[in-house]
Amino acid sequence: MHQKSILAVSFALFNLGLAFATWASRVPDVRDAALLTATTLGYVLLFRGLGTVIMMPIIAWALLNFRAKRVALFMGSMVAITLFPISLMHHWLSLALLMMTVGMCSSGFNISLNALGSVIETETGQSHMSKIHSWFGVGTVVGALIGTLTTRLSYSVHIHFGLVSLMIVLVLALVARNLPEDKPERKVTTPKFKWPNGGLVVLGIITFLAATIETSIMNWVSLFFTDHVQASENWVPLGYAVFAGSLLIMRLIGDRLKMSFGARNLLVGGAVSTVSGLLIAVYAPNFVVAIIGMIATGSGVALSFPMLFSAAGKEGAIALTTVASFGYVGGMVSQPIMGWVVETFELAGGFLFIAAVTVIIGILASRARLLAPTH
Repeated sequence: MHQKSILAVSFALFNLGLAFATWASRVPDVRDAALLTATTLGYVLLFRGLGTVIMMPIIAWALLNFRAKRVALFMGSMVAITLFPISLMHHWLSLALLMMTVGMCSSGFNISLNALGSVIETETGQSHMSKIHSWFGVGTVVGALIGTLTTRLSYSVHIHFGLVSLMIVLVLALVARNLPEDKPERKVTTPKFKWPNGGLVVLGIITFLAATIETSIMNWVSLFFTDHVQASENWVPLGYAVFAGSLLIMRLIGDRLKMSFGARNLLVGGAVSTVSGLLIAVYAPNFVVAIIGMIATGSGVALSFPMLFSAAGKEGAIALTTVASFGYVGGMVSQPIMGWVVETFELAGGFLFIAAVTVIIGILASRARLLAPTH
């Protein structure tokens, strides 16, 4: 029974990865259609992050008062509905407002699925979060490969996004009956969102920075290969696919690695791999070397969220939501900053900025109490 629940949550998270990769693989096309500059693209991504933050107290209330399963199914449906209209936007402001809605739906879907993952871990007494998160990676790889194929076949963004929307609805319908039958923690009339204290503060800060890194790479990597690496337009989505693929492989083995090395060591080692990969990619003499750098980068980034969400989930659903909020704020505020850095120092400067943030994660993770094996 638990195995079916694990697969159901995993396939649902596959949908989220598929939706994100669909957007990320066609960022250059969306940018051109909406006449975006690096700065206005940063504003668009800021609005998406704003949507995630607006959703936080709402999703905290929903998880306390309704079954996470119902919340996940509703928000997953909204993710599918809001994907296609992205292809129709031709001004940065209209795109920004739509992306705010996309951010709300995506974050609600993500948090509710992580809550279901925490339920499974509690019931089984085993670590499953990295395995579950690996299916987000499956979704991003599939989405990136679909993006590569549709680009090479010269399919329009409208057709591409419309087909993926239908695919998300189909997958969601297939897994719905096997999602865990959880119960609301308790009935309340107002949201109980609280500021973390003690070890959760450090966990929240690390999550903030981890979101800055992963969100920035995912949103800007296609442009990195287009404008900095000067890759052929047909091969640009492959750069994203390789990054997403390395995320997937590491998350598939993340639970085993956690048992052997512990969450703290994995985050510190991941920071080293991420910085090394980013430096290789930025100073790569050609497309192939840049791809190698992205493989190392994705491998290093991969386990941050599974380890952080697993640690927060042990403290309860509200702790998970609160710590995740730090991540969504990080993903939000970092994008206009990233846009300014890219506008001022080009994409090389932007990715070196990400490397500097990664160093801070490594230092904080090495001292985080809630990531210690004995916790």
